Amino acid sequence: MKGYGVTLSPMAPGYSVFVQLARETEDAGFGGVFIPEAVNDALMCSLSVANATKRITIGTWIVNIYLREPALCAIAAETVQDAAQGRFILGLGVSHRPALEARGIEMGNARDRLRHDTDIIRKAFRGELEMFGRKFPTPSHPIPIYFAALALETSKLGGEMADGLMLYMCPPERMRKSIDAANEVAKRHGRAPGSVTMTCGLPVFLHDDLKVAYEAARRGLAFYGALPFYNRIMSKSGFAEPAARIMEASKRRDSNAMAAAVTNELADAVALIGPPSRCVERLAAYRKQGADVLILAPNPINEDYPSAVRRIHKAFAKQN
Repeated sequence: MKGYGVTLSPMAPGYSVFVQLARETEDAGFGGVFIPEAVNDALMCSLSVANATKRITIGTWIVNIYLREPALCAIAAETVQDAAQGRFILGLGVSHRPALEARGIEMGNARDRLRHDTDIIRKAFRGELEMFGRKFPTPSHPIPIYFAALALETSKLGGEMADGLMLYMCPPERMRKSIDAANEVAKRHGRAPGSVTMTCGLPVFLHDDLKVAYEAARRGLAFYGALPFYNRIMSKSGFAEPAARIMEASKRRDSNAMAAAVTNELADAVALIGPPSRCVERLAAYRKQGADVLILAPNPINEDYPSAVRRIHKAFAKQN
């Protein structure tokens, strides 16, 4: 797919509204629905969307590999793709160390684990995996695998093994580095140019009052700045000082100080903020740097979640 996608979280509106929002996203002309995973199962939610839509691409954004045995992940993905009739993308990722440790899960070497699980999933898709003396069926349609790639080393692994990359909260210049890193490795492995699709997710804080939008963005982005992977991206993208202050405040559990540490410059580098025209203008920088698909993540500002999604539809539908 090309163009624009929208993230849809099933957590806030509940199942029935989530499915309705997926239908509305398709009707608005967007290319894809991307489903994050927190206190939900992204594969089950993808199956629901597949059964409720006809055209739109559906992707997990992402499936946490530490929560699934890879063979089970493969057969679940095949079930979704059968319902989606070729519209499904399996996005894989390693989540975050604090989130895993809170569940009693040791992350270990995350890239080694991603390579290991992807190998098994690919074998299942090729019909080479056996269990209880029976081979796994091959999927009815090919299932692309995309990697969540916050680190350049993971982008390189994607250039070797994946069909696409899923970045988030990444400045355009940093995204370009990820594209180049993946393409260089892909070329070394004999893959054709353009083999790796680049998707980049952007938090959207849509509001006509820029001051109100910035305040919401500071609070929303501070949460991510407290996660080591995202904090590292912020630091390496030229925002080492605010990134350090966010992490220090996080250790004190001082949410106000965390938000205050997010500068307007940092916020603009990783998110779309303000009136629709300002947000749309910002997208051009990502296109210029080579993004194939831009994924818009709605963030409510003084409204409920469905309203925020529908305002995204209205503001960005003409860009597709």
